[in-house]
Amino acid sequence: MRNLIDSVSARVEVSEMATALPLYKALSGVDEPAVLEFPAVKVAVVGPFLLMEGDAAVLERLRRAATLHVNDLDAAVGAFVGADGEVLDGPAASGGGTRTIVRDRDGNVFECFQKDSAE
Repeated sequence: MRNLIDSVSARVEVSEMATALPLYKALSGVDEPAVLEFPAVKVAVVGPFLLMEGDAAVLERLRRAATLHVNDLDAAVGAFVGADGEVLDGPAASGGGTRTIVRDRDGNVFECFQKDSAE
């Protein structure tokens, strides 16, 4: 059986990014996290953590069990669908790759993300 997942990122909602960053930097050993700012949400990539700060309504739409960084998006999505899961959104371009939002048969929602091959 082939491994489709390269890594998993925990999605963590924080009330204040500046206050939360020191803990997650210490846990991950990352000195300079990548910070992305959007109109209603700020996201910091800190090792295996995706910290999210922002408007409650926006965060509600971004809630997932985890982000699965996959090496074959179609196969990963197919695995969910083949196990009685469903596609909720996508595939869609998203920050250097393509993502599809899926729900497993137990109701857990995941973002499957594959980097663009040029990266």
